Amino acid sequence: MVQGRLAPAETPTSELVDHLPSFVKEVIAALRADAGLPPLAPQPGESQAAADHGKQRLRLGFSLEAVVREYGFLHDAILLTGKDAGVEISFREFQVTFGSIVTGIGDAVAEYSRQRDAELQRQHNEHFAFVAHELRSPLYSAMMGLELLEQKGELRTGTTAAGTVTRSLRRMQELIDHSLSVARIASGVDLRLEPVKLDLLLSDAVAAVSVDAERKAVELRVQAPPNREVTLDVRLVRSALHNVVRNAVKYTAPSSLVELRGSVRNERVSIDVEDCCGGLASEDVEKAFAPFVRMTNRESGFGLGLAIAKQAVDAHGGSIRVRNLPGKGCVFTLEFPDAGGGPPGKN
Repeated sequence: MVQGRLAPAETPTSELVDHLPSFVKEVIAALRADAGLPPLAPQPGESQAAADHGKQRLRLGFSLEAVVREYGFLHDAILLTGKDAGVEISFREFQVTFGSIVTGIGDAVAEYSRQRDAELQRQHNEHFAFVAHELRSPLYSAMMGLELLEQKGELRTGTTAAGTVTRSLRRMQELIDHSLSVARIASGVDLRLEPVKLDLLLSDAVAAVSVDAERKAVELRVQAPPNREVTLDVRLVRSALHNVVRNAVKYTAPSSLVELRGSVRNERVSIDVEDCCGGLASEDVEKAFAPFVRMTNRESGFGLGLAIAKQAVDAHGGSIRVRNLPGKGCVFTLEFPDAGGGPPGKN
């Protein structure tokens, strides 16, 4: 930024002053309230003037320093205007004015920073998704080539080398697919709310992992109110639930149980997934939802399943947590707001 310049070149005057009148009215309102005077009629959106100002300044290309300096100039302008008008400003009025300016700076900077960080994250996710997507084509070609060699008998199946190549390619495909899911959800999604029966949602998650469960002789059990309809973003909830249930089957002990329990209370949908993994150490509970973290070294994978689940839940406006059952397993709880607002207290 050029010293002394607050705005980028070619910025229209209307863009420079459009939030200032509203913010000045907020300062006036604070002074009147402190003096015990009745409030003036509120203007729509005035309370958001500073935050809107910070968002707009980022869009126009202002630096954060320039945003802060603007409020300093505004403070000086208010005091000089009072002096030129022959108004004696008391120390208390100076305090109130200064306090309003500081609050405005805080709101503007907070929104500026939030919008800037969101844009940087969006750009990062967009680049990450592009790279992952571009890796898909050569990987697909490699897998097709391997399959073609096997069909022609030019590659002996069942050998250690062939098995290693096949497993490696599949793991790469899993990592790319998971990475694309993380980038897509983190970039922000618009909720597509639709009614769905809770018991069918849980049964669908069970069906998705049934083959893996059979391989380990793990019993999958569902408890949910029959035909209880809730309104959710089915894509996000299904993604989160499938990842949690798949993770539970992966880490639970062979010939044991994974149980899914669904309920609805006070317009909140709650889903518990309880496994028999033997329990988690306290440090593992804290980092369970971090990406690229695996709960144990006994199973392969990239540790992205629970991270994807958390992002899907967060995007939905819900929450996810884990409760340790020492010596037995753990319970993952997913909670979502029921946009349909079913009868309170009804399970």
